[in-house]
Order: sequence, then C-alpha cells, then structure tokens
Amino acid sequence: MKKISRIESVLPTLAGRKKVAAYARVSRDTERLMNSVSAQVSYYSAFIQGNPEWEYAGVYADCGISGTGTARRGEFLRMLADCEDGKIDIILTKSISRFARNTVDLLETVRHLKSLGIEVRFEKEHINSLSEDGELMLSLLASFAQEESRSISENVKWGVRKRFQSGEIGTANKHILGYRYDEEEKKYVIIPEEAEAVRWMFQMYIDGVPLREIAGSMNRAGIRTTLGNGFQEASVRQLIFNEVYAGDIRRQKCYMADPITKTKVKNCGELPQYYMADCHEAIIDRETYAKVQAEMERRAGLVNPTYLFTGKIKCGICGNCFTRKKGTHKGKTYVHWICRSKKETGMSCTSVNFSEEELKRISAQALGMQKFDGAEFEKAVLGMAVLPNGDIEFRLAGGEAKVWKNLHLDPPRHIATATDCFQGKVKCAACGNTYHRVNSAGKWVYWYCIGKKRKNVECHNPNCTDYKLRQVSAHMMGLEEFSEAEFEERIEEITAFPDGSLEFHFKEGRAKRWQRA
Repeated sequence: MKKISRIESVLPTLAGRKKVAAYARVSRDTERLMNSVSAQVSYYSAFIQGNPEWEYAGVYADCGISGTGTARRGEFLRMLADCEDGKIDIILTKSISRFARNTVDLLETVRHLKSLGIEVRFEKEHINSLSEDGELMLSLLASFAQEESRSISENVKWGVRKRFQSGEIGTANKHILGYRYDEEEKKYVIIPEEAEAVRWMFQMYIDGVPLREIAGSMNRAGIRTTLGNGFQEASVRQLIFNEVYAGDIRRQKCYMADPITKTKVKNCGELPQYYMADCHEAIIDRETYAKVQAEMERRAGLVNPTYLFTGKIKCGICGNCFTRKKGTHKGKTYVHWICRSKKETGMSCTSVNFSEEELKRISAQALGMQKFDGAEFEKAVLGMAVLPNGDIEFRLAGGEAKVWKNLHLDPPRHIATATDCFQGKVKCAACGNTYHRVNSAGKWVYWYCIGKKRKNVECHNPNCTDYKLRQVSAHMMGLEEFSEAEFEERIEEITAFPDGSLEFHFKEGRAKRWQRA
C-alpha cells in the first residue's frame, strides 16, 4: 500500500509592531511656547496611534530647558532609559535643534541608540539615523544648529550690554536678603525686618567677628536665607561683599564663557563692568560701607600677605605675575618666586625661577646698592619682567630701564666642556698660585687652585666649573657665545677671589670685575 504523509500548512506571520515614541522640547517656559509643545504632543500622539504598524510608546517633552546639554533634561533622560529597557524602537522628533543643539551630545546619543538598534527620525530635515548617509547629514546640520545657538547667545548678550550702557538697571536676583524686587518700579525695595538682620550682620563684620561665627549667630537667631536655608560662611561672605546694600549695582560681574556648556566664569577684566550708584534705597550708609571695605582689606592682608616683590614681577613668556612659593627640604626652608602659571591647573610655563635671596642680590646689583634696601627698592622700581631668555628687565621710576644678564651658571644639565685656553690664565688672589683643570669622571670639568695640594700653603679659594668660566668670559667680552680664539686674543689673565668674584685683565690694559648677584 502507498503511504500518504500529512503536509503541515505554514501560514505567514505578521511582523511585530514597532514601538514608537516622540520627543519635543522648548527652551523657554512662555505661554506661546507651552502652546507649541502641547500641539506637538497632541500631533505626535495622534500620528503614532494612527499607524497600524506602530505601537504607541508615549511622547516625552521638556519645557523651558536649553538643548545645549542633556544633564537637566529629565524627559530626555527618561526616554533614553526606556530605550535601554527595550521599550522604544523608533523616536520621532520635529528637528535636530529640538533633539540637541550640541553636536557632540547629538552624535553620541544617536550613535548609542544606533548600537541598540533604535532609529531616530528628524521630520524637518528628512533624516533617518539608521540610513547610510544619516550620520554625515546629522554632523553637518547639528553643527549649524550649534552655531545658531552661539549666534543667538551673542545677540542676547549684546542686547543686555546695550541696556547696561544706557543705564537700565534690571536685576538678576529678584529677592536678596533685605530686599524684594518691585517689577513696576524696576528697583529693589527694602523689607524692614530683613534689613535689620542685614545691618546686624554688617556690624558684626566691622567688629571683626569671623564669617563662620557670623553665620552661627544668624542661624541661632532663627534668620534664614531667601531659600529658607541656614547660613554658611560662603553665603555670609557673598552678602557682605555685595554692593547692593549700599544702594549700588555692579553689572557683568560674571559672564557665560561658552553658550554650549553654559560655563559661567568670574569677569576678571575680559569684559567691561558697569557700576550704577544710588539705584535704590540703601540698607547701610556710605560711612558703614567704607568701614566694611577697610575691614575687607585688613582681612585680605592677613590671608594673602604682600611682600616686596608681590605684583612687581611679570613673566615675559605668558604674561602672568610671579608668585611666592615657600617649601622645606631636609629641614631647611626655601623661598622662591615662580610664574603663577606653574601653579594653575591646566597651565604651564617655561620661565626661570629665582630664589628670594637671589632676587634681592640681583636688584641690589641692578640699582647699584652695596646691600639690598627694601624701602629704596620700593621707590626706585616700578616693575620687573623676567624675559624668555632668563634676563630680568627693571622698569625704574625715572623712566629708565636696566637689564640684568642671566648667565645660567648652574643649570641642572649642561655640556661638560673642557677648555684649553684657561690653562695658566686663572690666578688665585688668596695664595698666588694658578688654577688647574680636573675632569671628574667625565661628568664635570672644574678648575681649582693648585695651592690646595701644596705643602705649607693654606688656600680655600672656591673651585670654578669650566662651564661657568666660559659663560662669564663670554659675558665680560660682550659675546653671545664663548670663543677660545677671542679669549686668547683679548684676555691676559683672570684673578679669582675668595668671594667667588672674577677680575678679567684685558691685554689693552683695562681690568673688569665680575661679581655674581
């Protein structure tokens, strides 16, 4: 018999429906824009639910938040979390600028979603993130959106500065302790009970009470900040230093350095500031305000004491001031002056450092003093500049400029020179013997008085490296680099003195003495 097998029927299966969500955002929380975001939510809800191949996954909307970053966009972050959980397959959005105005954030987010197999569709630009040319188009258009954001920011800043220039007051803080801002009168109005607390705080500061103790006194008295929090040392300092309590307003104390990252920095002269006096009723009078300023200076002097060279030395490489650095090594304290850039995070400078004692000797030498005199230095020197080659230029009160030549006699590394022309030319002023050359294991080459090895002769004249003799000789002959031929032709001999100074005797009969600063 013929066997008949049953054939199972295979029916086509419908592909699973895609889970689709939409994202909307407006940067300002105004009535018109809120209506706009409501319209977007309604549109996308109906649009997604009207497609039988899609499953509605919701609409995410951020209101009154900039698109230059993602950290503060709660709905955006919630949407990404749902993507991670597999709740979304496709995201619809009106345009690139609604999704992100920061090119880096946009591309990183889209790439991450792409790795999860999630597609982002930008309606206005007709871009699909999973298409072959999607990322290229996104990079170009996102850059335009980012630059548009910068342009808008600059236009807004320009308008604000124009209002400052025209004398329009305005305000950044609607409520500061002691004041409320009157929208109709466009100025601060005193809140009497809070003003008393402010006057008490200022009086404590004038009386020398530390900021931390002032904060404690305010808290024990039940006084709170405008946000209802307790006072801290920093919050008291911020109020004490605020000119608003004297009836004045200073504009543009800070500025937005980058509209994309929203980095706010202190204005240290990069942009003009606008000081407007007597803008509103003062809580503290001018006499009290003057006492506060004097107390500020007194306390600043205790925290940041000034020294003779403070504010005097500028770096010729980066333009920063030199600052005092104190350190201890093997129980001994050392004080140096270095370019401030060497202490700042993210900055560097190759300028030469100087010990404080060395600077005093250099200054005394440049000013023709037998011994350094701080009072005379203050009167005579307007400023100093450490030049890129290590020289120091002194700008004097009479308009004159003097330059101290840095011979770099003790660098951490230098070539071990061995110069023949010094043989028999260097005489000891202490014992009358000549200096001889010694090669120290090929590392250092130095010259020493031969009298130190002779019987019945006691000599303690200092040794001198060959490198140092070359550097000083070139300087005394007015040369940029040492020349043996020039030395042989011009120098009769060198006399070495116990204090380390060297006297050069020229063949034409003159003598010139070099003394290290």
